Amino acid sequence: MWSSLEAWLAPGTTGTAQYGGRTRLAHAPLPLNQEVLDLRAGGGIVGVLEDWREALYETRGWAQPERAASLAHRVYIAASDLDHHLDFIARWYAGAAFGWDIRRLVDRVRMVVQPGHELGEQQFLGYCIAVDPGGIVCGNRLFADMTQPVQCEWCLCKYPPDTWLALRALQPGRSSPSEAAAAA
Repeated sequence: MWSSLEAWLAPGTTGTAQYGGRTRLAHAPLPLNQEVLDLRAGGGIVGVLEDWREALYETRGWAQPERAASLAHRVYIAASDLDHHLDFIARWYAGAAFGWDIRRLVDRVRMVVQPGHELGEQQFLGYCIAVDPGGIVCGNRLFADMTQPVQCEWCLCKYPPDTWLALRALQPGRSSPSEAAAAA
């Protein structure tokens, strides 16, 4: 994600031709997407990854790791280290917050490098109705892509298009068909 933003740093471009942007350099004033700078700066992607890495190390009682010099190297090290601990993060009390932060970063990067494919253009489908062995309903928000089956980002339950009407009928707060008929 971090390296994909590099093409968007060149003043006067809105991305490479590969992503539908123009490549001709502009004259003053230099248009530059502030979001790219925020994500590529020390407090952007690297800051989020290193903060979570430090929290993970603190929770496990480990000595804090040293930071590398370059931002690119820091991103690689922090992301790789977090990737190696995903089994612990999945069970960690802060795992859901970690997932939310990472999802937010991915969405922010996508809004820059894939203009026109923001979450706002996806259709809200409803809430995931998958039930875990303990009887707890997932409840994660689902968005329809209209080109492929929908998969819950939390529990990974898949909803192909032919199940969407049934999913809608089973949404929380909706009355059953028999209750709706009785009320009529």
